[in-house]
Amino acid sequence: MATLSAQLEEVRGGAEACLSATGSAQEVRSDIMVMANIPLPLSAKYRHITAEAMVMENGADNRQESLASLQRLSTALNILEKYGCNLTSPSRPRYWRSVKHNNPVFRATVDAIRGGRAVLCLYGYSNQQPDGLSFPEDVMEPDIEKVAAVTLEVMTLRMELDMLIKESHPHPEFFEIIIPSLCQEGVTLEQANSRLVSDAVVIPSSERKWEREGHPLSPSLETQKPEHSPSLTPASMTPTLQTGGCSLCGSTPSLLCPPCGSIPFCESCDLVFHRHPSRASHKRECTQVQRPDNCTICGIFPVSAHCPTCVQRLCSECDRLYHSHPGRAGHSRAAVTSLKLPKAFSFSPSSWQCIHCTTVNEIHEVLCLSCDRPRLAAAPAGLEEALQPSTITEWQCRSCTVVNACNSILCEVCERPRLATRPPPTPIRPTPPMPGLPRDPGAQWVCQFCTYANSAHSSSLCEMCDLPRPDPLPPLPKLLPPSPIKEAAALPPIKPQAPPLEDPDLKRQKLMREEGQRLIQLIRDGEKKGVTPEEVYTSVRISGGDTVAPCDWLKSELPHLLDEICAMAASVRQDYKTGHSGMSEPAIAGGRAGAAAGHQGGGTRLSRAEAKRAWLSAGGDTERAVQHVLRDRCAKVRELCLLGFSDMGRCEEALRLSGGEVRGALSLLQRPLLEPFHQRVWSDQPEPSIDIHNPDKQRVCRRLLAVYELPSWGRCELALSLLQDPGAQYTLEDVLQAVRESHDRDFIRRVLAKECPICLSVFPHSKMQSLTSCQCSVCCDCFQQHFTIAVRDKHIRDMVCPVCWEPDINDPEHLNSYFSTLDIQLRDCLDPEVYDLFHKKLTEQALIKDPKFLWCSHCSYGFIYDGDQLKVTCFQCRNSFCAQCKKPCRYQFCSGCNNPFHTTCTVAQCSVTGLHAHHPRDCLFYLRDWEPPRLQVLLQKNGVAFNTDPPHGTQAGLCGVMEQKDEGGRQMDSPCGAQTQPGQAGLCDKHYREYLVSLINGHSIDPAPLFHANEVVVACRRYQVEDRRGETEDDRVYYSRLLRKLMEEVSLGDKVPRKK
Repeated sequence: MATLSAQLEEVRGGAEACLSATGSAQEVRSDIMVMANIPLPLSAKYRHITAEAMVMENGADNRQESLASLQRLSTALNILEKYGCNLTSPSRPRYWRSVKHNNPVFRATVDAIRGGRAVLCLYGYSNQQPDGLSFPEDVMEPDIEKVAAVTLEVMTLRMELDMLIKESHPHPEFFEIIIPSLCQEGVTLEQANSRLVSDAVVIPSSERKWEREGHPLSPSLETQKPEHSPSLTPASMTPTLQTGGCSLCGSTPSLLCPPCGSIPFCESCDLVFHRHPSRASHKRECTQVQRPDNCTICGIFPVSAHCPTCVQRLCSECDRLYHSHPGRAGHSRAAVTSLKLPKAFSFSPSSWQCIHCTTVNEIHEVLCLSCDRPRLAAAPAGLEEALQPSTITEWQCRSCTVVNACNSILCEVCERPRLATRPPPTPIRPTPPMPGLPRDPGAQWVCQFCTYANSAHSSSLCEMCDLPRPDPLPPLPKLLPPSPIKEAAALPPIKPQAPPLEDPDLKRQKLMREEGQRLIQLIRDGEKKGVTPEEVYTSVRISGGDTVAPCDWLKSELPHLLDEICAMAASVRQDYKTGHSGMSEPAIAGGRAGAAAGHQGGGTRLSRAEAKRAWLSAGGDTERAVQHVLRDRCAKVRELCLLGFSDMGRCEEALRLSGGEVRGALSLLQRPLLEPFHQRVWSDQPEPSIDIHNPDKQRVCRRLLAVYELPSWGRCELALSLLQDPGAQYTLEDVLQAVRESHDRDFIRRVLAKECPICLSVFPHSKMQSLTSCQCSVCCDCFQQHFTIAVRDKHIRDMVCPVCWEPDINDPEHLNSYFSTLDIQLRDCLDPEVYDLFHKKLTEQALIKDPKFLWCSHCSYGFIYDGDQLKVTCFQCRNSFCAQCKKPCRYQFCSGCNNPFHTTCTVAQCSVTGLHAHHPRDCLFYLRDWEPPRLQVLLQKNGVAFNTDPPHGTQAGLCGVMEQKDEGGRQMDSPCGAQTQPGQAGLCDKHYREYLVSLINGHSIDPAPLFHANEVVVACRRYQVEDRRGETEDDRVYYSRLLRKLMEEVSLGDKVPRKK
């Protein structure tokens, strides 16, 4: 067990260093495989995570459910592995400080198992947030070494679970002991225990094949392996438990892998080991094939050189990279001729690995079991028998050891060329020999980074910081090649030598390191229990080498110690006024003697919180703690006294109740002073008025500032002085309004003393009103009385300023703006009925200016008339009057020419008797007898357009023109309802003719050119035109002469409505 534990620690240390430096999980896959196959219980193999508890808590009662639960645990560990690799990566993600609970991947994997959040806490996510976990605010960077160690164990446990689920784990009995339901059918728990005991055997040295063949346990630990070297080769993996067996489990081998160094594997271990993407395409051979000699580092290319100093067999590329280190640059190598490989036996892998989460799945699986992503590409069936060095896809910088892409010329980090050598190391001063010891300059060397003294022959890495030694190691004696056939003869027993003397400096450094690690562990344990590091450190100093834990000591002994400090401080007499805080020895002795008496000495009474702070600041010294606490108490009392609290007893009591906090003591001292205010605020009584004659002026100013929201304290004092002025009678509201507007005292007095020019009374400016048209100001009563009389008894033109009689109402430019602002002022000061009358007069004034507005001559109703006829009918009383002379109508008027109808004609030549009117030739009276086609021809000859199609949306077949009809003695407006004709715009024959005549009259078209011969003669006689015919005139010449004479002598109707 001890040998296996030592082997585990060696592999773990190298893997942690590699993961801390690179943050890449691929670099440590082989180390993880080695650690997973070491036959140790989970409790002994895992130091950080509680692997045994996690497996037990996530188990089940039967085997099928247990395997499914362990599969979920493996998936969650895969996600936790990603978190750890992100933290150790040099290029961490942007939001690495927090993990959100609402993340669906986190909720479905890590949060779905038991123990997942505990692993995140080990990473550093110890701060609980409402929506997740985060690093503490004072932690700037994660602890890379601890995160790498935890991540390595998470990866190892996931590897073991995958092998257990695939039934390829070499030692499943360790899990069957924890979860009995995992046992196979027919295998009992006792048989699993017996298998576990049978595995823990001591391997004799003669059977340790890896020692006889000269292979080191781990090239990265036995010799100084550069950071850029590949993962551990199988030759350096766990030794077999049986000679000639599988290199992993010790069973009978069936396959050999030449790219891995011709290491034997059984079929199960070969399937597990070659899951890794870098080894998935390896071509394996049967065990009968002769073992080829491949490189011990890459395991791919044949050996071309052998280094006796490093005990390594390397290919040309690995030899060049490995011996470029300054510590190995002087090694001498011997050329080696590689064996030719026979034809290999092709072995097709039976699994594939997800390129996203690196989970190994069965060959028949289409989706990944962990991330549910599809299988993008199958693993290649095989490669060529031997790869050439030109297939290397990346190179490592010799200066900073960063792996770069093969197509890059400069390093991405240090920007040095690809072929540049490593810069020379910094020279180190030799360590002087210790007195009393033999002067051996090579006995030890001092690390240039941490100044730790290391043994020269122990290792090429510093034991403290694991950094390499810059100067080259002294060459080791050249090893002889091992005997090819004969066994070495038994050596005689070696006599034990006296142990060498221990170096005092090494002993001191070892002791310091152990004490520091112990203190760190105590601090971590204390933080888990809510104890600060200062308390832990001080308790360790006080308790010395006591076996009691610091947390237990703080819980049991610290309260008594704090009470003793309080009692010692209470027994000390000092003068707080002089600020003296020193103590004499008798006083301290008296304090110790009177500690049991409590606080009866009448001195300073302290709280435990104050005593604890003083005890920590004094480093655990009780006497110094008393001095510190008295000095601090004196300073805090003096600070409270400067704030206005002169009662030192009350100040000390408030400090004691608040635990020594000045803010808390101040709150306790101010609470009695605020009690009246609190009672007044929470009382149901109305707020009392402000007493300006109160002797406490500051109180009055505070109320003015709080209640009325004045701009500043100075404005409050100004308002109070104006209110207390005996010569002026100001109200509080007027003064406050004036003080808000200005801080000039003289200006405020002028504002508060305005004289009304009408009643000659004095008012503040807020009680005066003025118009926008002038600068005159009158009091509110005079303003209201003036405009009330003007609205009731006067014209609208009299509604002007009562002082200067501005503005001029006749000016149309100022009229609208003046009455718009006057309307706003009168709305609040006039009575409702007066204000309505003002609006009525204002409306009438605006309507009178409209030329279409008419007042009825029969009643007081007014309306806007938009018609063209002289006869107007009032909408209110239904009586008619003339639109031109505004008088009642005594005649009837023609709707076509607006000429009146007479029974007694005033025209001398008129011989018509009865009711008639003299219509012009273009009046509707004559044209309504024309047929619509004839009227259309008249319009077409004059180029006037007219409608023939009905408007959209009208009722077809019936005329919709509104007419006034008598229905039961009432006149109602209703549609015409007559039948319409096609081509007449949806109107009846009568209304269509009226429509065409209105177009003729609107465009002043003379209908005479379309008169017939008899119509021309009748028209000439009607309008008294000479119609005598000449003797030689024929009909055509005669009628043409009469038509021309008619059109020249008789004009069209002057009252006919025309288009304007």
